[in-house]
This record gives sequence, C-alpha cells and structure tokens, in this order.
Amino acid sequence: MKTVYQHELLNSFYLWFDNFLLKKGQAHKNYSTDFYHYADERVQNKVVFGSPYKQWAYDKNISGATINPVISGDSGLISEGTSGLTFDFDNGRILFDSTFDTGNNISGSFTVKDFNVYIGNQTEEALITAGKYKTNSRYGRTLTYVSPYDQATPAAFLSLGATTNEPLAFGGLDNTVTDVTAVIFAENIYQLDGALSVMADAAEVVFGNIPFTGSPLTEYGDVKSEYSTGYDYINVASEGSGDQYIINSVNVSKISDSSTQVIPVDLFVGFIDFEIYKYRLPRS
Repeated sequence: MKTVYQHELLNSFYLWFDNFLLKKGQAHKNYSTDFYHYADERVQNKVVFGSPYKQWAYDKNISGATINPVISGDSGLISEGTSGLTFDFDNGRILFDSTFDTGNNISGSFTVKDFNVYIGNQTEEALITAGKYKTNSRYGRTLTYVSPYDQATPAAFLSLGATTNEPLAFGGLDNTVTDVTAVIFAENIYQLDGALSVMADAAEVVFGNIPFTGSPLTEYGDVKSEYSTGYDYINVASEGSGDQYIINSVNVSKISDSSTQVIPVDLFVGFIDFEIYKYRLPRS
C-alpha cells in the first residue's frame, strides 16, 4: 500500500512532539555509565553493548544534549566507525563489528530523553492496564542494559483518533480534522505536570509535513548518513513549510485518584488530546 495522508501526519506529528517536548521542556538528562555486552539474534554479525537507558537524544537542535555519544574502552576513546562502531539511539546501545573483543570494558556518555516516545497500537485502557513496561527509572534498580525493542517508561504513546473532512472552499478544498492522543506515563507527579504543561502550550502551533523518507534513523537506530552534519528537526521540518499542519486545540487531563487502583505499575498517568487541522484536496 502506498503512503497516505494519515501515515505522513503520524510520522510528522511524532517527530514534532519529540522535538517540542525535548526543546521547550528541556526534557532530557546527560549520563555517563558502563555498558553491558549481550547477544541479540536480530542483529547479525554485530557485537552489542547496551546502556541502562533508552531512548538517546540525537537532534542537534536540542541545547545541552550530547548527540554524539562519547565511548571509551580498555584502550581509551573509541571514535565512531572504529571497529564498526555505530549507535542505536532508540535502543540505547552501541554496535561493533563481529571481531570486536566482547571482554572490553565499555563506558560512555550520552543524553537520555525524559520521555520515550512511541507510536501506540493499543487503546488507552489497554496501555494503562497492561503494565508490561521496562523502566528508564533513575532510581531504585540495579543498573544493567535495557532489553532492546521493549517499551520503556517514562513514555508518551501517540495514536490517531477520528478523522473528518470538512468542506472549506469551492474546488474540493477541505479542512481535514484529526484527533491525536498522547498517553503519558511519568514516574512522579512533577514530571507528569511538566509534560502536560508544555504540551498545553502547543495550541495554535504549526508544524511541517515530513514524509517517511525524512525519518532520521536507519534500521540499526543510527542517524542516517544523509544528515552528514547531524540531524536537526527544525531544518528538516522547514523544508515542508509549504505543507503544514495546525494544532487547533489541546486538552490535558490526569487520571483520577479513584482510578489508580487499576494501574498495575507505579506510574503517574495523563492524557493529551490534540485536534489537528490540515487544508487539503483529498479527492484530487
């Protein structure tokens, strides 16, 4: 199936949401940790070392973020490309060629998002009651690698809701109205209130359309080579400045205290409902 309107909206919104929360909310922290070797059958002919945190920041538009992780081994600093070193920002890990010595003591410095951002494929109720989440918690656990591909909290899960085409002008121009929901899982009330407050201020914000080809990461989770000077969301989004979405309204809420008994994990939950406008010719 070809890429259609809702595919590009969700991709564009995901990238905007991630940048807006990181930049306006300064929702990131810098860490220096040990890395831990483990096997991953999905990555062939690679030696994997995982950090205790995922997702890492890679957008150079974010002030104060270490977007080029600094990696050290037994012999000192290891630059990107040495022994095949690549970064997997989504899974919070590094990959080497298969000949790399797994006995190396690896450590590194990098920036971790306060909230991982995911495209949700479950209802809000299912997300809340599932409780099958790893954690990026900074407290109360023994540090080791976070299993790859698993969803980790604190996190925001984005999903599309209803879409309606409303006639706007002669010639077939419509206003396409789409509801987008973000379910927020935070580890404390301060963190939750911060995320809700930042996003409540996004009403009337305009963001550019970014097609799938503009997605920043490779299949291994590293920044694509086409961004030779680093990925910058603002620059990429500005290329679609003539093809934009408008956030018409934003409503935020928190789960009530009386409902906390249905949450099987120690998390604070909130909701952000966006109404997105796009002027388009859907029948052309």
